[in-house]
Amino acid sequence: MPQKGIVPEDPRSSSVALCDTATGAAAQCETDPVENIFEQNLKIKFYISSGSTSPSSHSGDEADPVKIVDSAHLPVHTPTIKRKECHSSILFPTKSKSHRFFLTSFTAPTKCHQCTSLMVGLIRQGCACDACGFSCHTTCVEKAPRACPVPSQQKKGALCLDAQEGIGTAYEGHVWIPKKAGLKKGWQRALAIVCDFKLFLYNMDEEKDSKPNVVVSQVIDMRDGAFSVSSVWPSDFIPARRKEMPRMFKVTASQLSAPSNQYSVPILADSENDKSEWVGVLSDLHKMLRKSHSRDRSVYVLKEAYDSSLPLIKTTQTAAIIDHKRIALGNEEGLFVVHVTIDEIIRVGDMKKIHQIELIPHGQMVAVISGRSHHVQLFPMSALDGRKTDIHKLAETKGCQTMTSGTVCQGAHTCLCVARKSQVFCYELFQSKKISHRKFKELQIPTNVQWMAIFSEELCVGFQSGFLRYPLRREGIPYRMLHSHDPTLSFIAHQPMDALCAIEISSIEYLLCFKSIGIYTDSRGLRSRPIELMWPATPTYCCYNAPYLSVYSENAVDIFNVNSMDWIQTVPLKKVRPLNSEGSLNILLSETIRLIYFKNKMTYGDELVFPETSDNRQKQMVRHLHSKRRYSFRVPRGKGGPPAGP
Repeated sequence: MPQKGIVPEDPRSSSVALCDTATGAAAQCETDPVENIFEQNLKIKFYISSGSTSPSSHSGDEADPVKIVDSAHLPVHTPTIKRKECHSSILFPTKSKSHRFFLTSFTAPTKCHQCTSLMVGLIRQGCACDACGFSCHTTCVEKAPRACPVPSQQKKGALCLDAQEGIGTAYEGHVWIPKKAGLKKGWQRALAIVCDFKLFLYNMDEEKDSKPNVVVSQVIDMRDGAFSVSSVWPSDFIPARRKEMPRMFKVTASQLSAPSNQYSVPILADSENDKSEWVGVLSDLHKMLRKSHSRDRSVYVLKEAYDSSLPLIKTTQTAAIIDHKRIALGNEEGLFVVHVTIDEIIRVGDMKKIHQIELIPHGQMVAVISGRSHHVQLFPMSALDGRKTDIHKLAETKGCQTMTSGTVCQGAHTCLCVARKSQVFCYELFQSKKISHRKFKELQIPTNVQWMAIFSEELCVGFQSGFLRYPLRREGIPYRMLHSHDPTLSFIAHQPMDALCAIEISSIEYLLCFKSIGIYTDSRGLRSRPIELMWPATPTYCCYNAPYLSVYSENAVDIFNVNSMDWIQTVPLKKVRPLNSEGSLNILLSETIRLIYFKNKMTYGDELVFPETSDNRQKQMVRHLHSKRRYSFRVPRGKGGPPAGP
C-alpha cells in the first residue's frame, strides 16, 4: 500500500556551492592562473538553494554548505578526477561522514530519495552520493539527511506522496500500452509511475531484464479538467481481444476544446486485481486533488482554427496570423490568405512551395522563403488584400534555410537577416513606391545556423553547442552566450547538442534551449541560475510566447513558465508541429489533418476569431467569377442542399 504523504519541514536557508571537477573549486586548492584570475575578476559563485532559483539569495553567514561536484561531462557515475591535489576534507569532511554528491546523468527513470518525485530530464537530472548511492534533485540536497549512509529510520519509502504540495510518488508498476503504430499492432510493455499527480509512462523492451530509458513516452496530468479513469467496455469500441477486456482500463484527458475531443489511453494490466488496484489508486488520487481545490495551472486551450476539410491545410508548411480574422497559409501550391469569418480565400502572387512566412509590420512588408531554390521574396503587405503587386527577390539568398526580421536604431530602420548554411546576410529594407534593400553586413557563423532571432538590436544565432550575439548597429566581435571559462558549462562542448532557440528573459538574462537541456545565462555568458530546465522527452521544436515556452516532442507539447521554471502543462498531442515561431498555429498530422490554434487563457481577447468548424466534405474552394485569385470555401450550388419542395 502507498505510504501516507510526509510533508518536509521548511528547508534551511543554507545553500549549496556548485563547483567543477576540473578546478576542485575549493578556496584553498591551487588552481590554474587563467581560472584564478577569471574567478577573482568576475567573482563567480553558483549556489543551489531550495528556497530560490536566483544566486542573489545566498547569505554569507550560512554554515556548512554541502558541496556538489559537477561531473556530468564524465561517464555516468564515474568519480570526479581533479587536476590538482588538494586537501579532501575541505570539500568532503571525512570525520562527519557527509555525502559526496556528484551531478549525474541517469540512464533510467530514477526517483529522488528525498522527495520521492521522479528526476525528470534527459541528462544531469540530479545528484548522487558516490559513497552511499543516495540520489536526489539538486534542489533537495539541502533537505537530505546529512549522515552518510542515511540511517534507516531517516529513509523515506519508495512510495511517499505529499498531498498538500502535490509532490512525490504515489504508485508504480508495469503495464501494457498500445504500440506506436496503434493497438491493432499489439501491446507495448511500459513502466507506469504516478508522481506529482501525473501519470508517467515509459516504454520498455520486451526482454525480461530490460529497463526503460529516461525519455517519457506519455504524460497525463491529473489536474486536467477532463481527467478520468474507468474500466473498458465493449461499447468503447477499442480494438482489443475480448479476453483482455477484464484487465483493461482507460485514462482520459482533454485534447481539443473545439470540436470537443478527448484523448484516451487504453492500458492493459497483468491481472484483474492489478487493474482494480490501478483504477482505485488513480480514482482516489483524483478525488484527493479535487477536494484540495488544486489550481489548474494550464495556460493553453486548443481550438481548431479552421475547417479541416479545406484542401490547403493538408500540405501546409508554415503559417502566420495577420489579424484576428485572417491567417496566411504557405504550402506546396503557394501563399494563401484565409478570411476565417467569411470563408473567403485569396491567393497571393504566383509563388510555389512556401517554406517560411515572415510578417514585417514595421516596414509594411512580407518576406517568404519559396520555391525549390529556397529564395527570399519580398512584397508589400497590401498584397495580402488581393492587390496586384511586384515581387522583390533577393538573388543571393538562394539555398537559404531560415530568416528573421526586426528593427535597429530604436525602430528607425527595418532589417532582415537570412541564413544560408553557415553564412548570414543582413539587409536593410526600404519601402517607398517599390521595395528595395541594402546589404549592410555578412556574417560567418562557426557552423550551420540552426536558429536565429533579433534581440535588442543584436542578432542571436544558434548552432550546434553554442549561441552568439552579433551587434547589428555597429562593427564588432560577437558575444559568446556560453562563456568558455565558466567550468559549469563545459559539458555542452563535451556533449555536442543541437540548438533549438534562445529566449531573452530580461536585458541581463537569457535561456538557451538545446536538444538535451535548457541553460540560463547572463549577458556575459556565465550561468545565471544553478538549476536547469529538464525536458521530459527529446524535443523536436521549441516555441516562445512570453513567458511560456512550448517544447514539442513525438507524443506531446510540454509548456514551461521560463520565469518560475515550472512545468505547468502537457498537451497530449501526437504528431503536432508548429507553423510559426510563437507556436500559436500548429498542424496536427493525425488521420484528419487539422489546423490547431493554442489559445492563451491568460490574455484578454482573442488573437484569432474562431469560426464554427465542421468536417463537411462537400465544401469546396469555388473560384469567384470576376477574379482568378479569390475563392469561396462553401458547398457548391446544387450540391448538399435540402431537396426542393413540391
